[in-house]
Amino acid sequence: MSAKRITIGRTFSQTPLKTEDTAETYSQTFVLSTGKRALFRAERIPANKVEDKTFVVMETNGRDQAGLTPDSLRDIIRTIKLQQFFPAIGVMQGDKIEILDGSRRRAAAIYCQTGLDVLVTDAVITAEEARKLAQDIQTAREHNLREVGMRLLALKNGGLSQKEIAENQGLSQAKVTRALQAASVPAELITLFPNHAELTYPDYKALLQAAEKLQETGKAVDRLIDAIAKEVEVLCAREGLAEDELKNGILRLVRNGSQTLIQEPEKEKTLSTSLWTFADKDRFARKKTRGRMFTYEFNRQSKELQEELDKVIAETLRKHLDR
Repeated sequence: MSAKRITIGRTFSQTPLKTEDTAETYSQTFVLSTGKRALFRAERIPANKVEDKTFVVMETNGRDQAGLTPDSLRDIIRTIKLQQFFPAIGVMQGDKIEILDGSRRRAAAIYCQTGLDVLVTDAVITAEEARKLAQDIQTAREHNLREVGMRLLALKNGGLSQKEIAENQGLSQAKVTRALQAASVPAELITLFPNHAELTYPDYKALLQAAEKLQETGKAVDRLIDAIAKEVEVLCAREGLAEDELKNGILRLVRNGSQTLIQEPEKEKTLSTSLWTFADKDRFARKKTRGRMFTYEFNRQSKELQEELDKVIAETLRKHLDR
């Protein structure tokens, strides 16, 4: 028989799920933001099914899944094989479970290849109810500024102004601006950092400025990544380096690398000029010019034409150079 506990407000029991037996008999009711009640039952997801049976929607959960690296999950990885202190919260979507809260626990379970305890409901919950519930029952580490920004970016793309977003989310307009800037940093730069949680607003601002400067000068962020990848790898391999020291070291590599690329002189572009138009696209006769260098290119031309061109070129060279 299920032990049902009716809660007041959008909170949940602080009693962890300790065993699979209790997981089979435990259930709890949540009151959603609309006043609707939803019954959640406890379910144990086997280790080999966690990745396939569960999924996370960034706009609802609010956690940047790309940031869930072993370094950022170190605290959970240390304990989840032995015990999961609090269940994740999920809602059935077809034959899979969308994780509203607990994506760090889910990622750690996948990494450690262990099972995952989830409180899951079959109730039909709207996207807005799910977002509100996920915000209200966050039990893990507070979302970093970029994760907040990515959630706000979804609202902005939905047509809300920054002022409306601030009012809707109960945030200051300054916090909304900072969060949106953090969310605007190219993901390729963020992935350079083993633990995204170490990044602060000044760090995001510096990364965004570097990316914008590269864009202004026509340089791709990928070129910067390629240029500093080996140095970042060496830095990450250093033993005894504190997380903030590692972060600051990578930031220096980004700043210095981007400055080097920005100051790099632009290579002269090659100008291609067609000398004849052919019906067959695989045939061509063209001249290529780059600075003071030029070349003539021909493809699929007759032997007779090649021989004639050789003669003309030889005669022209003798006329102008044999003096």
